[in-house]
Amino acid sequence: MLVTSHALAGRIIGRLLPGRPLAAFAVGAVSHLVMDTCPHWSPAEGDDSHEVFLRVARRDGVAGLAAVALSVATTPAAERAAVVAGVAGAVILDLDKPFVHFLGFNPFPRWVRRLHKAVQHEAPHRMPYELAAAAGLLATVLTGPGAWRPWRNRAERSRS
Repeated sequence: MLVTSHALAGRIIGRLLPGRPLAAFAVGAVSHLVMDTCPHWSPAEGDDSHEVFLRVARRDGVAGLAAVALSVATTPAAERAAVVAGVAGAVILDLDKPFVHFLGFNPFPRWVRRLHKAVQHEAPHRMPYELAAAAGLLATVLTGPGAWRPWRNRAERSRS
């Protein structure tokens, strides 16, 4: 699953658990495993699969960082700790990839790596699933519980 989707899910979780950052982190981590059981994309095996993965990972990394920045910037201060914790829990298991790429090692114990690999349900033709999940999560962030609604905030400010 794209890290952007995990980050958006973490934001939703944090907003649903205000004032409970430890719970938000734990639920975020569990959400990562649950989301990874859903069918999602991976590059086709072959000579250029690593390059294809890196090309997608770069774009997803930038989008994920934007989602995190948006999540933190648009959350009321009283709920921010839970949102940051929810996002951190939701994305932490995917830190293995940049660690391996940039530092040459996986920071997680073997049992965590086995669990994370066991729940994966990936295939090369599933990018549409990834994009649908990200779009649905973004729609929830914009319209669901604790939604960020900049158009409403502007209207409320103009009335005062």
